[in-house]
Amino acid sequence: MFTVEQTYTIHTMTALNRAARKVVRRWYNILRAVVWLLLILSAGTMLLSIAYGLFGLDDWIFPVAIAVMVLFLVFDDKLNGWISLRSLLPGSAHSTTVFADDAYTVTTDTTVTEYRYENVTALCEAGDYYIFFLGNKHGQCFDKRGFTKGDPAAFRVWLEQKTGKTFQKIK
Repeated sequence: MFTVEQTYTIHTMTALNRAARKVVRRWYNILRAVVWLLLILSAGTMLLSIAYGLFGLDDWIFPVAIAVMVLFLVFDDKLNGWISLRSLLPGSAHSTTVFADDAYTVTTDTTVTEYRYENVTALCEAGDYYIFFLGNKHGQCFDKRGFTKGDPAAFRVWLEQKTGKTFQKIK
C-alpha cells in the first residue's frame, strides 16, 4: 500500500526529540519551566549583586554557568537529536518501511522488524515528518519526501483510520 525510504539525520532526530518532548514526555516541559525560572532568578540575583557591589564583574563563574544553562535550554532538542543519532546501531540509519493492512515492516541493513498498528500510542506530524510513538521511550520518524509508493496525504488519512488515533501537529 505505502512504502517509505528514509535516512535518519540530525534534522530527523531533532524533530523526533522535539515531538517526544511535546507529546509523550510532558513532565519534561514542567522541568524546563522550572529551569527557566531558576535561570531568570539567578540572572536577576547576579544583576542586583553587581548593582550593590556584592559581586564583581571579574568573577566569571556565575555568568558562565548562566550562559551554559541558556545554551542547553535553547539547543536541547538538537543536542538530544545528536545524542540519539550517535546512539543508533550501525546499519540502522537508513530504512525502508512497507505499510500493509495488518502491520508495517521496517527493513534496515541489519534487521527486519514488524510492528503492529495497535502498538502505536501517539501520532505526530512535524514539518516534513510523520512520527509514531510506541510508548514513552521508542519513536519512529518517517520523511514525507521519502514515499516511493503512495501519497503522504492519503497515508495520513489511512493511518488515522488504521490506528484510531489522530495526528498532533508539532511546530
